[in-house]
Amino acid sequence: MSLTVTIIAKLSRVDSDTARRALDTAGAFDEPDATPPEEFTWGAGARCYALASIAVNRPLLFWGGLLAITAIPLLAVVRLIHG
Repeated sequence: MSLTVTIIAKLSRVDSDTARRALDTAGAFDEPDATPPEEFTWGAGARCYALASIAVNRPLLFWGGLLAITAIPLLAVVRLIHG
């Protein structure tokens, strides 16, 4: 299981099989604006597909966003401690 699938599954609160299917489906479409399949149109499936499509079509945005999610609270704690 890849790190991308694990992160998508944890953030969207689905199992890893659904996250893998969303990642494969997003990668199979030629156009980023293509209509997703029915299982990915609402709820946790929609979150999962949205993250997968960002990871496939704009990987720097995906990984940069995850880095920012972890770095900003860490920087705030460091600033509180030092000053």
